[in-house]
Order: sequence, then C-alpha cells, then structure tokens
Amino acid sequence: MLRLIVCYIAFLCVLNSCLLSPQLPAAQSIEASGVASSEHLLLRLPLEREALGRDAIADLERCYQFMDGATGEKLPRKVLLFANWKQVDNSYNQQEAKITLGMNRRAAAVNPVAFLMHAAACEIGRLGLLQTSGGAQREDNAFLFEGMVEILAHEFAHSSRNLEGTWVVSQFLDQMGKLGLAEQRSWSAFSGGRRSYRNSAPGVTFLSFLRESQGRDRPVKLFESLKRASLVASLAAVFKAPASELESAWLKKVREYKAPEEITTSGEDAPQLVQTLLVPEACQPGGSLELRLFMKDAAGNLLPDGVFIKDERTGKLLQPQAASQKGTEYLALVIPVDSTCPPGNYQYRVTAVDESGNVRRWSGNYRVLGF
Repeated sequence: MLRLIVCYIAFLCVLNSCLLSPQLPAAQSIEASGVASSEHLLLRLPLEREALGRDAIADLERCYQFMDGATGEKLPRKVLLFANWKQVDNSYNQQEAKITLGMNRRAAAVNPVAFLMHAAACEIGRLGLLQTSGGAQREDNAFLFEGMVEILAHEFAHSSRNLEGTWVVSQFLDQMGKLGLAEQRSWSAFSGGRRSYRNSAPGVTFLSFLRESQGRDRPVKLFESLKRASLVASLAAVFKAPASELESAWLKKVREYKAPEEITTSGEDAPQLVQTLLVPEACQPGGSLELRLFMKDAAGNLLPDGVFIKDERTGKLLQPQAASQKGTEYLALVIPVDSTCPPGNYQYRVTAVDESGNVRRWSGNYRVLGF
C-alpha cells in the first residue's frame, strides 16, 4: 500500500511539472487541463475558459513572432502566459519569462478574446523590450515602455489609427501642465501606477514623433542604450541632440496637432453621453456645482482618466471621478464658481477618449445666479 501511495504522489508531481513546463510539446492534447500551447507560448487559463485559449493561441503565436522581430529578436524561446480572472492588472516576471494577464475588467467580460489579445500583445512586447534593454524599465523611463508596447500592439493588430486619440490626450495633458520629460520621468506621480490609454499617451506621442523625424527603427536603439546609460544620456547618444531640444520639438508637434472633433475606431462601441445632471441646478458666486455625467459604455473600456472637462469660463481642464448612487454609476466633477463671477450662463465642454481610442465631444451649460 505504501508503495502505491508513493507511486501515486510521484505521478501527480510529474503531471504537474508537465503542465507548467514551457517545453511542453505543442502536439500534446492538453486542452482539457486549461492549457493551450504553440511553438513559443504556453497559455494557461481556467478550465471553463479553454475554448478561449484554443481560439487565441494561433494569433498569440503570430504576435510572439512579430514582437520578437520588432524588439531585436531577444525574446525567450518559451514564454508562459497566465490568464487570471481574479487579477485586475497585468504583471510579469522577466527572469522566468512569465506573464500574467489581469482579466478582471469590464472590457474583458464584453469581449474576452480582443481584451486578451491586446493585453498579451502589450506584455509580450514589454518582455521583448526588457530583454533588449537588459531589464532597464525604471521610474524615469517607464513612460517609454508604456508608449512603445501600445505602438507595437496596435501595429501587430493593424489598428494604429486607434492611437490617434493619444495626440488629443497629450494636448489636454499639456494644457494641464502634465506633459514633458520632467513630468513623465516621475511615472508614479503622473500615472498613479495605473496603465491606461491616458497614461500611455505621452510615451506614444513622444516615440511616434521620434520615429517620424529620426526613422522608425531608432526607438529600439534607444531601448538598447538604456542598458548602459540614463534616459537623458541615451536620448542624446541615439538622436544626436540634447533631451531638451527633443522635448521642445515634441511639444511643438503636440501643440500644432489639429484635433478632429471626433475619432471613431469601433463604431457602436464608442462612448455615449446619455444624461447630464447639475447639483444644484444653479449656484451663486462663491458656490459650486457638481456635474454628473451618465455614460453608455458598451465596450466597457471608458475610464474616468479618459474624460476631460473644460470650463469655458475659466479655461481650466478638469477630470471627473467615478461615483455611484443607488446602484447607478456616473462620473462626477465639482465646478467651483469664484466670488467675483458675474451672473449668467456659462459653457463647459466634455471630451471622452476610451481605451480603444474613440474620441467623443459634447457641450453643456451651467448658470450662475445674481445676489
């Protein structure tokens, strides 16, 4: 009996190691255990999601090959992908060539294949850039990694037009005093540690500007240089110009960008403003109003940090916060009214940029009463 127990435990250990091993043969029938594999990838996901793995694995393998070529052919021969429906954010382990895809998002529930493909493309691209740079992602250059993985992911998907909205976002950030190398080098303060379309926009526009002006292969040289030097030194070495000069040219291009009124990348899935509510309906000078925006977000990928509200009276740009009341979700923003404001009707402009790069704009009014 003891021998049988020992043999059974040994069998379980061997089975477990086979399921986790990146060397697992692609031809082996493993779908029943929640695993799908290709030449370079092992995708592990819950058993009930195995169909998703089968649907995605061939495209994921093509994505691996694209990212390997785009980042200097330095990706590990085997990469482990774990799709986790209990985790919100993506994470990675460069040493183990392991990527965890956080699938606990509304957008993943709406379109799990598209969400998984984009998240995996970004993180495989990131792993390639980490290999190229010798693991050089740091606080002061994280914005470059965030921007480049978005560029590469959309190039693989032939959806680079989705990045046009990053110029709109960058213009808003510039007007808010949040665009520039100094701001982006403080990645945690700028982003709050969150990865989003809004937070990747500076890196996307900066690298797109460098590609257009210096050649599309030059940014990869920049990542290679980060292995040996700081961001400022690497910029000067690769682009033969001081970082301050590159920054000025980038900001000039952002400010001269002619933003379209709207950008449509996914049709009916673009965000819609269903209702606005002012609480109170009007206020006196020295008071304030709360603007509530009730949005329809069919794709589940509009984040509060993708919404910008401009008070035309003051010219200030503000961003709302997520709120809810009696189970109804909305975005809320307080509009302060200074004590010297003359009575009258004033306009505000709302711009929403979702994670797919859709850009939508609306106008509204608020009223200031006289004493």
